Amino acid sequence: MMLARQKSMLAMVTVCALVIIISTLAYMLAAERVGREHLAPEVSRIFSEMMQTAISHHEDDLPMLQSMMHRMTQHYQVPEVALYNRDGERVAHSHTGRDIVLYPPLLAQLPETVPAVRYILRGSSSELVLVVRNNVSLPEFFYLDTLTTSLVIMTISTILVFAMYVLTRHWQQMPYEHLLENIRNATENTTDERITIQAKDPDLKPLIQALNDLFWRRNQRTQHLKTAHQQAERARLRATRLSTETRQMNEDLAREVSVRRSIEVQLKNTQSLLDGILNAMPSALFALDARNRIVQCNEQAGEWLGREHAQLIGLPLMPLIPELEGLELPDSPAQSPNLIKTERLPVSSFVRPMVTDVLTYPLPAGQQARLVIRIDDVSARTRMEEMMVQTEKMMTVGGLAAGMAHEINNPLGAILQNLQNSRRRLDPELPANQRIADQLGLNLPLMNEYLVQRGIFKFYDHIQSAGERAAGIVANMLQFSRNDHLQKRDIRVSELIETTLNIARNDLAMRHIDLELDEQIGDLTVHCVPSEIEQVLLNLLRNAQQAMEDYHPEQEPHWRPRVSIRTSKRLDMLCLTIEDNGPGIPADKAPHIFEPFYTTKEVGEGTGLGLSVSYFIVTAHHQGELAYHPSRGPHGACFELCLPLLDMSPA
Repeated sequence: MMLARQKSMLAMVTVCALVIIISTLAYMLAAERVGREHLAPEVSRIFSEMMQTAISHHEDDLPMLQSMMHRMTQHYQVPEVALYNRDGERVAHSHTGRDIVLYPPLLAQLPETVPAVRYILRGSSSELVLVVRNNVSLPEFFYLDTLTTSLVIMTISTILVFAMYVLTRHWQQMPYEHLLENIRNATENTTDERITIQAKDPDLKPLIQALNDLFWRRNQRTQHLKTAHQQAERARLRATRLSTETRQMNEDLAREVSVRRSIEVQLKNTQSLLDGILNAMPSALFALDARNRIVQCNEQAGEWLGREHAQLIGLPLMPLIPELEGLELPDSPAQSPNLIKTERLPVSSFVRPMVTDVLTYPLPAGQQARLVIRIDDVSARTRMEEMMVQTEKMMTVGGLAAGMAHEINNPLGAILQNLQNSRRRLDPELPANQRIADQLGLNLPLMNEYLVQRGIFKFYDHIQSAGERAAGIVANMLQFSRNDHLQKRDIRVSELIETTLNIARNDLAMRHIDLELDEQIGDLTVHCVPSEIEQVLLNLLRNAQQAMEDYHPEQEPHWRPRVSIRTSKRLDMLCLTIEDNGPGIPADKAPHIFEPFYTTKEVGEGTGLGLSVSYFIVTAHHQGELAYHPSRGPHGACFELCLPLLDMSPA
């Protein structure tokens, strides 16, 4: 920050500079006005008189006139001169090299906007017109000299101002130096602490009075400090006595703090261990207070609810998991919690729906929380139990099929064999039949005609068809008891699908169905019994064909039946997906489609063993998976067949 004297000096220098600049500008403007109004016209007039004199004596000497005009243009105020004859033609012309030529060869072509001063020069035989262009601006040397002079004047003025500032500064400092000397003498010669300063300068009296007051206040404060020092000394002595007592107390407190710190460390370690145990548990834990608000929970609870577990503290649990409202939890502090165990409770409030086991148990009284809820995810266990039940059903049906096979096949074989013998005994082509008919006087062809007319042979056909169908049912049932009756081998998936499609095109009514085959099958290979996997694929295609046979959705007028076969890899399994765009399977019937003898077809159209046999073939014989999923489209069914995958076969 600038001092007052520095600001004063800067203001004086600035004022001098402004005065010199304004004077210089005024001088330059006055010089320019004099040159424009007086000097330039006078120069042009003198030059015209000189030319008049030369023309009067040497009218025909154009070189001399040109030379004079050239000397005229050397003047800074005459940049261009032209001489025209009576006809307006330019006879002589001169201009400076740095200016632009403005005067044309003919006087008539001279625009009125071009600045020019015309003079009529009369010779002995003719008249000439002298055209002069004046430059009213000042020359560069004038501006340079003026600027140099101004700088010199400004420098001298600055030096003078600085000298005056130094002299004024010296005059101003003299009274203060005398005052400083008086203060030093007063402080050095005074024996007591009271100091009084005297000065003769009237301008310094206010300052001297203020200094005397300041010294008086300092004397008062010194007295107070002495008194305070004495009091502090007495307090120091008391503090010394107290410090000894305090030191002993501090040592006792230090030992107590050390003990408490060790206890806190143990508590923190215990808390960390408990938190680690709770967060490591695969179950969701909630500790609730008397109003069923969350006091503590683990990370698994926050993960299932899709939040940070720390953000759940203080929130009511029931709005987060509405499925727990049926557990009859205490809803007021007056009610006491009880031990409640609920199994297989479906919970859809979590990030993913799951089947859970819920255990609710109370905590001892006096705790911040009075109730703990543990939720275990048993979805995998439920699926495993369902799979075990399904497998048990398959094993039961397999044992039943093995026991019933001979009991059913024996009378069934007798029926079919007797039916075949009956057809043979009625055949007129056999000699034995004709011989017995002749003995009895029976017309055998006429009797056959009677049997045809009465439809007896059709009854035989129905009996044979029903018997063969029953034999097929027994054969399917026997698949449950045949685990290793065929040899497994490595086969390409493309070969399996191609063989199955050839059979389907020949045996099933699939010519009107659009088949979409995945082109990304490649050379993937599986280890299986080809005939059994072909039977499973053919069964799935037959079900799709039968489902779409009479299905025509009204909302899709251009609908066409379609079956798509896609392949994909999932870990070490190869999955074949058979999907159709038919009516699909109702949601209430989908869980039962793999059960034996369960069918959605009309009576007499299905046995209910196709999918159950296929499921047993895939899971028991090939250690694979067969599952149903709803179609990705608006309707339809999708079956996924997964088999163990071998490595890519070499090229």
